[in-house]
Amino acid sequence: MLSRFYTHWKDSFAGIPIRVWLLSLVSLVNRCGSMVVVFLSIYLNKHLGFGIQEAGYVLGCFGAGALLGTYLGGKLTDRIGYFPVMIWSLVLNGLVLVSLIWISNFWAMCAVVFLLSTVSDAFRPANSVAISRYCSPENRTRSISLYRMSINLGWAVAPALGGLMVALGWHWLYVADGVTCILAAILLWVYMAPKPGEKELKTGSAEKAAPPVRVTVSPYRDIPFLVFIVFTTLNAIVFMQFLWTVPVFFKDSYHWSEQMIGLVTAVNGLLVFMVEMPLIYGIEGRNSRLYYVRFGLVLYAVSYLSFLFPPGGLITAMIYIVAISFGEMFVMPFSSNFVFAYAEKGSAGSYMALYGIAYSIANIIAPILGTQVIAHWGYQVLWLVLGVLAAISWGGFRLLEKRTEGKKVRMAEAAA
Repeated sequence: MLSRFYTHWKDSFAGIPIRVWLLSLVSLVNRCGSMVVVFLSIYLNKHLGFGIQEAGYVLGCFGAGALLGTYLGGKLTDRIGYFPVMIWSLVLNGLVLVSLIWISNFWAMCAVVFLLSTVSDAFRPANSVAISRYCSPENRTRSISLYRMSINLGWAVAPALGGLMVALGWHWLYVADGVTCILAAILLWVYMAPKPGEKELKTGSAEKAAPPVRVTVSPYRDIPFLVFIVFTTLNAIVFMQFLWTVPVFFKDSYHWSEQMIGLVTAVNGLLVFMVEMPLIYGIEGRNSRLYYVRFGLVLYAVSYLSFLFPPGGLITAMIYIVAISFGEMFVMPFSSNFVFAYAEKGSAGSYMALYGIAYSIANIIAPILGTQVIAHWGYQVLWLVLGVLAAISWGGFRLLEKRTEGKKVRMAEAAA
């Protein structure tokens, strides 16, 4: 049985272009430094002494910066190309992270966190477009999953490593995170820099050179896509509580140390690393992309609602981690592939930027919503609210899928 699983796991990587592997390696190194995100809410609340609502506002600034960074990243990617955007994003991100060592004032923290997420999230649309340029439609979802696998392997390392850094001193958390960002930029420059005379934008697994294509369609005027973005934002608000309020819940309700929180959170990255690629390889093409997104939303709802029931403690935490991890495996790669397939040729940067903006808006709303609900009504009400939001998002994607299917049927009848 184990040998069959290994063979299936190995086969799921076949045919993925070497450039996608290299991009994934850079993302792995970068994500190994994502220790600050896991512990930022605890750092603000427990170390700097910010109230839960003040911490929520700072985290909201993180989301606001991500919104601006994603928009700028998409625009710059379409204008100057993905490679320089990725390089500068990684270098500036590393420098800003180190500067957080000296920030303790509330307003200064808001400003620096806003700047941090702005330069950090400019990387996302550029990186997404780079992956789409180096893969073919046949291996696109698996290429996305390989990229996510590298992120989640780094995510598995980051919380555990971050917990150890906190034990040595909070400033080591920011130094380690900043250094890994700069190291990722160096790897990108060494292995991915376009050679003299080589065009940056490429398509297909054969990686043939192609000139940049002029953007002809704006995603901001594409009504069906905007509907997709609205419900993507809702499901992202649900998922983002994993980063912003669940660690505080573990600290307040279970009285766990940062090291324990980091180890439990790391299970998410390990699960996604081990399971997502063979899972995608086994199910891709059997149902529509939005079908799998909706299934993932059911798992999101189950994960948060599990906190309402006994036994609590480590058992409930592991039920939550397993459910949210499998939900992520269904929602994120298939929704990303939906965007790739939807975008008109030449506007992939803008479409992926708007998709990223949905997550950035969620990053603004999620911590503020979560902390405000906790402050006024407690954690149990928050879990119920998240279950309702997941259900609303599920219904929205179902209606969008029905509309899309109806449009295909009408087009087929017209052609006949």
